[in-house]
Amino acid sequence: MQLIKPLYWILVATCLAASPLLAAQDRDDASNEAQQTAPETKGPHGGLLLERDDATVELQIFEQGVPPEYRAWVTKDGKPMTDGVDLNVQLTRLGGQEDTFDFAFQGDYWLGDGVVTEPHSFDVEVTLALNGKKYQWQWESHEGRTRIAADIAEKAGIRTAEAGPGSIERTLTTYGRLTTAPEQIARVRARFPGVITRVNVRLGDRVAKGDLLAQVESNESLKTYDLRSPMDGVVTERQISVGEIAGDRPLFAITDLFTLWAELQVFPGQRTKVAVGQKVLLQAEGFNQQANISHLLPSPNNAPYTLARVKVDNPDGTLNPGLLMAGDIVVETLEVPLAVENRALQPFRDWSVVFIQVGDTYEIRPLELGPSDGTLTEVLGGLQAGDRYVVDNSYLIKADIEKSGASHDH
Repeated sequence: MQLIKPLYWILVATCLAASPLLAAQDRDDASNEAQQTAPETKGPHGGLLLERDDATVELQIFEQGVPPEYRAWVTKDGKPMTDGVDLNVQLTRLGGQEDTFDFAFQGDYWLGDGVVTEPHSFDVEVTLALNGKKYQWQWESHEGRTRIAADIAEKAGIRTAEAGPGSIERTLTTYGRLTTAPEQIARVRARFPGVITRVNVRLGDRVAKGDLLAQVESNESLKTYDLRSPMDGVVTERQISVGEIAGDRPLFAITDLFTLWAELQVFPGQRTKVAVGQKVLLQAEGFNQQANISHLLPSPNNAPYTLARVKVDNPDGTLNPGLLMAGDIVVETLEVPLAVENRALQPFRDWSVVFIQVGDTYEIRPLELGPSDGTLTEVLGGLQAGDRYVVDNSYLIKADIEKSGASHDH
């Protein structure tokens, strides 16, 4: 079923794109085509050629060796204009943000006063005042953008979250093994020497405190007495069978495996960053658990590391002593003003992006990223607090945008 959802969504989206309703809407918009369609003619510098009566503006986003900037060449009656020009470009982005550029002459071209930030997806309005006459052009220049109806997004499992502050955790990775504490092992002996007349448990059985383990007939009294479990746990040793003589040696070992300890090796270069109480993210194959450092102990046999002991809950008994374990110790928590969930990030061209949502419209937002942990990444630029961005199934948005063949042409 997981594979059917995206396929269903793509098929439905394709059908909607070709529906009579949308075709009718396209016909209604035909009267605005002159203003809404991007110019197709290119000028000698490779920019868009805007023509109206006797005035021409070639407008280009130039980004070779410099941050993206507007450059323009203005002519009247075919003559280049180097003064007396009032040129303005206003960009309206998805969500309503407006960027305005005024132009000053630089000797060879007119230069806009600012950086044209990515994505280069906006509604464009160009205004030229020349010798007391005003000229205006408008068109849509969209890239990295798609529309998905709310019901289709819901069926596809597309979910969004609001961008805001977060906590980034810096971690130190350590390794070790699971073990038991000495107090978690109880060895059961016979109180009096005698013959084992009954054994009630097998190796690996779970027992509760007070459960019958075996019965012994005393050599002195010839009376039978019970051996019972002193604690809840698992029978990890059984050294006796019916008919054997019980002496001083342990007959059973009962081990509490419902609580284990991860003993993580902290080397000298790490020791100053580690303290009792710090949070640890424990991981093994098929296992993840969050806990805290309970003790810091010298290693046995004078080994060159400290043992960080972390209590591990094992209520189902699925973990066993000796299991190799990785522990990411949280050594610092950074409170950042803006962060996104890591699962929302997608590669797009040369960027790491998220996809913002405004109504039924989704669009890329290339991000400048800061520190990251296993869950969140700080955002240094490219997104605003309060923006809604796609968290679940963001790859579907990416696939739809790439399917549409969105260009990066100015």
